[in-house]
Amino acid sequence: MNHAIAIDIGTSKICLVYFDLVSMEVISTFSEANNTNVKFDDVHRHEQDPLQIWEIIERLLLYLSQSFCDLSSVEFISLTGQMHGILLLDENHNPRTNLITWRDSRAAFYSQNQSYGGSNGCIIHPGYGAHTVFALQQESLNLVKSTQLCTITSFILGKLCGIYALDETLAASLGIFDLVNKQWNQNQIKELGLPETLFPAVIPSCIPAGTLKTKLATQFGLPHTVKIYSPIGDNQASFLGATGFIKAGVINLGTGGQLSIPCDSLDYHSSLEIRPLPFQGYLQTYSSLCGGWAYGYLKDYCKDLLKQFGIERTDSDIYQVLDSLALKKETSEGLVVDTQFLGSREKDARLGSINNLDTKNFTIANLALGFLQGMVHELHNPVMLTEKLPFIVASGNAVRKSPVVQKVIEQEFGCACKAPPFVEEAAIGSILGCIDDKQSVMDFYIENLGGSTS
Repeated sequence: MNHAIAIDIGTSKICLVYFDLVSMEVISTFSEANNTNVKFDDVHRHEQDPLQIWEIIERLLLYLSQSFCDLSSVEFISLTGQMHGILLLDENHNPRTNLITWRDSRAAFYSQNQSYGGSNGCIIHPGYGAHTVFALQQESLNLVKSTQLCTITSFILGKLCGIYALDETLAASLGIFDLVNKQWNQNQIKELGLPETLFPAVIPSCIPAGTLKTKLATQFGLPHTVKIYSPIGDNQASFLGATGFIKAGVINLGTGGQLSIPCDSLDYHSSLEIRPLPFQGYLQTYSSLCGGWAYGYLKDYCKDLLKQFGIERTDSDIYQVLDSLALKKETSEGLVVDTQFLGSREKDARLGSINNLDTKNFTIANLALGFLQGMVHELHNPVMLTEKLPFIVASGNAVRKSPVVQKVIEQEFGCACKAPPFVEEAAIGSILGCIDDKQSVMDFYIENLGGSTS
């Protein structure tokens, strides 16, 4: 039994990874766009159909079974996916709502008692599960009273093995979970006026939760002994997949942006989040709202400008030119770009800007480098403990697609920047969390990344 399957349920993509536990190699990857969005006229609503998500996962498992005739050595299936979002289930575990994702902002912000941040590691933001269910209760009290709260990974866990449980990482992402006592924050739930019956039991991440349903095992040619492990949030899974338990920093630049650093204590600050990190204590995390999208914003500007002059260029063409221009620059000649075009969580009213313009530095080359520098600088929150980092591992499409970002990260943080051993970090991280021999994982990552386990 030396193989594992990981399922990563992202907001825009659902991915399945078939992994060799002995050689630490990805055997095959299958993915499909998460095109399950439900259309609304209200731009503040963002929902996805959970049953369609399950259908995509079934298809991916079928692709795997059709590609590999012998899957008898699969030991377990691990799960990870998007955080903060929720759906409500009836008593038979059928969805009573769609998956309401982290992008949803349908209701005015609920102003909670800030003191809960010290025990929860975060305050409630729009899009977080507690904020969403509070909004749902204002719409329909009966809807909330007669249901059970669930995350999309917990829903898929139940589909696979019949256990609809939340793990600690995803429970914490909802904004009302006491990290110290590892339980729902009952005082906060009462303040919100939510029924306690809404919240299910919480179990540790990456532990055996059940066995694959017999019908599914037969359908996909898998052993009936395949274990289904409890999920882990995609932030924590990506961190493990990037570092393999080495204590380094991780920057992820995709559509958004995030810097994560392991820490031993729950040292909360309002501009950060402290999240549970299985096997290592806590994860200090700062998130930007734009991230890699900011560079796409510049690309769109260039594309539109060219179009006005009758010149058509593809996105790839424009990115290639922007990267080559930025790569040749050592500085942006004083031009400074603040990439908070969507504001920030702690200062919602603040927006981005381009500053320090003189008569010479307003050039496309300086803008290209300035945007990249702004994206990375925004993640360098002064409260975060970055000084003692041995190195930073950088992942995400914005890093992989731009050869300049790694150099910018090294200049900003003053330490080496390295690429992770695997592309699908979250899927791999969910597998690593389920492996008993953590030392062999660390040895593999030390060999591939350098550094130490201390």
